[in-house]
Amino acid sequence: MSSWKLPDQIKTSAEEYFNPLIMTEAMKLVQLSRVSISFTKGSPETYYIVSGIVRDDRSHESKLVFKNRLKGTPEGPLSSNCDCHNWTEENHCPHVCCLFLNYHLQVLHESNPEALDGTTATSIKATSSIGVCAEEYGVIIGGPHQLIGSPPNPTYSSMQYTLANNKVINFPIPNKFSGKLFIKIDSAERFNPETGTVETMPMFRFKYEPEEGKMHTEISLFENLYLFDWSNGEAYHLPSELRDLVQKIRIYQKSLTVNDLIKLVSNEKLLELCDIVIDNIPLQEIQEVEIQSRVTLKRTEKKGQIEVKFEFFDPEENLVQPPDFLSAFTFEGGLLSSFKRKKDSYEFIKALSESIEVQDENYKKLLTSSNQKTKWLSILGFTLDQEKTKFYDHRTRKITLYDNKFLVSLIKLSYDSFGELFFRYSTFSSEDREINFLISNATLFNGLSDFYYKVGLFGVQIFYDKKEIGNWKSRIRFERRATTTKWFDLQLNVTQEDLEIIKQADLDTGLALTKDGLVLLSKEQKDLLKFMKKYTLHEGQLEAGVPEEGAPLGEEEVNKFILPFNRARIFELFELKKLGVEGALTTEEEALCEKLATLEEIPSYDVPAQLDEIIRPYQRTGYNWLRFLHESKLGACLADDMGLGKTLQTIAFINSVYDQIDRVLVVCPVTILLNWEKEIQKFSDMEVYIYHGGGREFPKDTKIVLTSYGVMKREAETTLGDLEFDVLILDEVQHLKNIRSMGAFAARKIKADFRICLTGTPVENDLAEFFNIIDLCVPGIWGDLQFIRTTSTSKSRLLARKTASPFILRRTKGQVLTELPPKIEVDEYLTLSDEEKNTYEATLVNIRHRIQTSPSKKKYGEILRGLLQLRQSCLWQQKGTTYAHINSTKISFLIDTLEQILEEGHQAIVFSQFTTYLDIIQHHVSERHWKHARIDGSQSAKKRQSQVDLFQEGKCPIFLISLKAGGVGLNLTAASFVFVMDPWWNPAVEAQAIDRAHRIGQKNTLTVYRPIIKGSVEEKVLELQKLKKELFYDLLPEDDDQQFSGKLTMKDFEHLLT
Repeated sequence: MSSWKLPDQIKTSAEEYFNPLIMTEAMKLVQLSRVSISFTKGSPETYYIVSGIVRDDRSHESKLVFKNRLKGTPEGPLSSNCDCHNWTEENHCPHVCCLFLNYHLQVLHESNPEALDGTTATSIKATSSIGVCAEEYGVIIGGPHQLIGSPPNPTYSSMQYTLANNKVINFPIPNKFSGKLFIKIDSAERFNPETGTVETMPMFRFKYEPEEGKMHTEISLFENLYLFDWSNGEAYHLPSELRDLVQKIRIYQKSLTVNDLIKLVSNEKLLELCDIVIDNIPLQEIQEVEIQSRVTLKRTEKKGQIEVKFEFFDPEENLVQPPDFLSAFTFEGGLLSSFKRKKDSYEFIKALSESIEVQDENYKKLLTSSNQKTKWLSILGFTLDQEKTKFYDHRTRKITLYDNKFLVSLIKLSYDSFGELFFRYSTFSSEDREINFLISNATLFNGLSDFYYKVGLFGVQIFYDKKEIGNWKSRIRFERRATTTKWFDLQLNVTQEDLEIIKQADLDTGLALTKDGLVLLSKEQKDLLKFMKKYTLHEGQLEAGVPEEGAPLGEEEVNKFILPFNRARIFELFELKKLGVEGALTTEEEALCEKLATLEEIPSYDVPAQLDEIIRPYQRTGYNWLRFLHESKLGACLADDMGLGKTLQTIAFINSVYDQIDRVLVVCPVTILLNWEKEIQKFSDMEVYIYHGGGREFPKDTKIVLTSYGVMKREAETTLGDLEFDVLILDEVQHLKNIRSMGAFAARKIKADFRICLTGTPVENDLAEFFNIIDLCVPGIWGDLQFIRTTSTSKSRLLARKTASPFILRRTKGQVLTELPPKIEVDEYLTLSDEEKNTYEATLVNIRHRIQTSPSKKKYGEILRGLLQLRQSCLWQQKGTTYAHINSTKISFLIDTLEQILEEGHQAIVFSQFTTYLDIIQHHVSERHWKHARIDGSQSAKKRQSQVDLFQEGKCPIFLISLKAGGVGLNLTAASFVFVMDPWWNPAVEAQAIDRAHRIGQKNTLTVYRPIIKGSVEEKVLELQKLKKELFYDLLPEDDDQQFSGKLTMKDFEHLLT
C-alpha cells in the first residue's frame, strides 16, 4: 500500500483548492479506504455535487459542490460543508478533500481504467469498485462485519455494496420506510445440536413489499437500523416500532417462539407495518378457536396426596398447549425455578396475587431474585395488559384464543384457595401438554369449594377420579303430624341419597364424598345441612329406614325421622322453607314469620293510663316489644342496662293484659321481693301477693304472685309445678345462668304460656349461660340443649346472636339516657408501705412454692387459695389480734378521701367482696363517729330496705355494702361517690353494683374510685378484665358499655400469680 500514489492530474487539480497539509491527511484516508460516497450528481465539465461519509476519529458527514463557471471569480468554484471541527469555509478540511479526490479517482477509473498504473489500479479497484454482499437474503445482519468482503472496523456508510445485479454502489442515503415488512416463520420441529433433542425451532425470513403486489425477497435487515434492498440498492430507516421488534428478534432469536412473535406484533401500529406468515399461512387467515378448560383431580399412590391437572381443549376435544403464562408458574418446565430460593418464588406469587387485587405493580420488586426477570416481565406485561392471548399450535396449525382475565384469575384463585404450597410440586410437560400440581387432601378440600364456584364463572369443569364434581339436588321434605298449643311433631322425610350426603358432608369444606363421586355444596346447602345433621343424628327418632342393600331405588327408600318441635322454633323452620324444605309450617305461622321478617317497627299499643305520663320513650318501646311477643305467643328476654327500668316496663305490660290473664308468677332474689311489691303498688292498682316465708299459702284470688328462687326450687314439682301460669317473670335471671343448677331445672318445670327473663347481664361467663337464659324465656329455641355445642368461637357467637335476636332487647344508658349525669371512673394506683410490700412478696414466694410442690390434682386448689391470700394481702395485713394491729394502705386512702367527701356534703358507697374487710372499714368509720349504713348477706330483706332508706334519705352519708349483696335490686341514687375496694376478674359484678347509683334519678356526677395496689395481683386482674370482653360484645349490640369476661382458666390463674 506504500507504493500507491495519486495521479498527477488529480493531484494538480486538488492543490488549487486545498493546502498541502490537508492534502496529505486526505490522501492517507483515501488510501485506507475510509471514504464512502453516498451521493453524486452532475459531471466535472459543468458542475457536480458529492456527499458521503469519511471515517477518521469518527464518522463525518461531508459535502462539496463544484461549479465550473465560477473559476476565476472571487467566489471560486468550490464550496463545501462538514461536521468536523477543522472545517472552514475558506480552507475546507481533509474530509472534503477526501470526497474531492475519491470522486475524481472514480471518474477517471470509469472513463479510462488504463489511465492508472497497475499498482494503483488494483488498489483503487479494491477500495472503490468492489462492494460487500450478504451471505443470504431475508435475515438480520448483526453488524457490518457480518457482510462478505467487509474491511476491518467497518461501518455501513463507509463501504460499497455489490447488488444482486452486480452493480457496485456506495451506501445510499436511507429513505423513509413505506410499505410492509413480511416476517415468514417456519415452525417445523428440528434437531437442536445444543440440547441434542428434537424441538420446535422456528426459522425466520424477512421480505419487503414497498407497495401492494410487489414483493422484494432480496433484502437484509442491518441490525435494527435499516432495511437494505439488494435488488435496487435502496435503504430505508426502520420506524421505531419495527426497530423495537427487530431488536427483540435479534436478541432472543435462538429462544424466540412463534407465540412470542405473535405477542410482539399484537399492537395495531405494528400490524400496519408488518405481516406475519406462519407455515405459509398469513396470520390473519389462520383459524382461531376458543378453548375449553378442565381441572382434573386424581388420587395418587402416595396416601393423602392429590394430583391437580390443568388441561385445555379445542372444540374437537384435541388437547392443546397451555399458554406460557400458566406454564411459567411451575418449578419443573416453568420459570418458578429461576428464583434463588423457593421462598422467593412463593413471595412473588403472593405479591402478584395482591397486585392483581389492588391493581398495582409491586410484584415487580420481587423479581430481582429471578434470573429470568426480563422474561417474567414480558409474559406478565402482555397477559395483564392484553385482553386475549393467541397461541399457535404447529400440530393443528390453528390459533387457540385464551382469555387473559381467566388466565390471571386461575393463578390468583389457585393461590387464594390453596396457598403457596399448591405450587411446590408443580410441573409442565410441553410434550404431554399438561400442567400438574401435587397437594394434600386437606389443602385441596379446604379450598376446593371456593375454587370451584369462582372458576365455574369461566366455564371450567372439575373432575374428581374421572367423575365430574356434582351438585346436590335435595328432595328433603317435612310432614306435620299433629299439633297442640305449643308443641307439634314433624316427620322429616329423607331419601337414602340425601341421607348419605348428610352423613358424609364436611360443612367446613362444603364437600361430600359419596359413592357416586364428589358433591359440592353451596352456601345455602351447607346452612341446610347444619339443620339436617342435627335432626337426623341427634334430635330425630328414626321411624322407618331403608330397605336392604341392593334394593332398587324407589319411593319406599325414604328415611322418616320424628321431631318434636316447639312453637318458638318456627323461625328455624321458616329458614328451612327459604332453603327449599317445605311442609313444616301452618299458614298462620308462615304469615307470622313473613310479618316478622318484613317488620320495620314494632306495633304501638296503648299504655295503661297510670303510666302514660311516667313511662319514657325507650321504655314505651320495651313495653310495645313485650306486648308484641306476647301477642305472637313467643317469649322475651329484656336485657336493658341496669337502672333503665326493666321492672317498670314489665309492670306496664302486666297491667295492659291484666284483664286477659288469670295468673302471673314473678320469681326474683329474696332481697328484692319487697321492692317488686312497692313498685307494683306505686305504678298500678293491681293486687300483689308475696308467696314466701313459713306457713305460706298460695292465693286463689290474687293474679300476681311474687316468690323467691329458693321457694321456686323447693316447690317446682309440688305447688308451683301443679299450677299453670299465663305469664312467668324471672327477674335477675342470671342467678339461673348455670344450665345444670337446681334453679334452672326448677324454672323449666313451671308451666307458663309466656315467659319473660329480666337481667342486665345475660352473659357473664360463657356461651352456655346465654343459651340457657334464652331457652328459659323461649323454651325449645335451640332444640335439645344437650346437643348444643357451647364452644365459644366468633362463628358460634354470631349464630347464637342471630337466632336469639328477635327475643332479646337491650339498651344501654349511653344510648337512651342522654340526660343522665356522667360517670367518672378512676383507677387510683397506690404503693404498699415497705413493711406491707415485704409481707406481700413473702406470701407470693410461699404460694409459688406450694403450687410447684403440690400434686397435679391439688394444684388448682392451691392456686385458688394462693390467689385469695394475695388479694387479701393487698387489702389488709393482720399483725396482731386487734384492729390497731392492722396495716392497710387502702383504708388509709379511703378514710382520707371520705373525710374530704363528707366535708363537701356528699354521700358515698363502699363496696367490698369480703365482709371481714367491711368490718375493718366499719371500725375505722365508727372511730370517727361518721354515720353509716351497711348491707351484707346476713340481713333480712326488711333490714336491708331500712338501711337503703337511711342512705337515700341522707341520714347516713356512708353506705358499706357487700358486693354480691348490693349488686341487685337496689336504688342508691343519693350517692355521688363509689369505692370498689377490691377489683375482681368479672367486671359485670362490679358494673351491677355501680349501676345501683348510676341510674334514673341520679342528679350528681358519679365518681367511681378503684384503689389498685401497683405491682400486685390487682394490676393483673385489671389486665384480665380487658381480655375478657369479646363474648359480651359479640352476643349483644356493639354500643354496650358492659364488659364481659370469660371463665378463668388454669392459664389465667397462672398469669395472675406470675
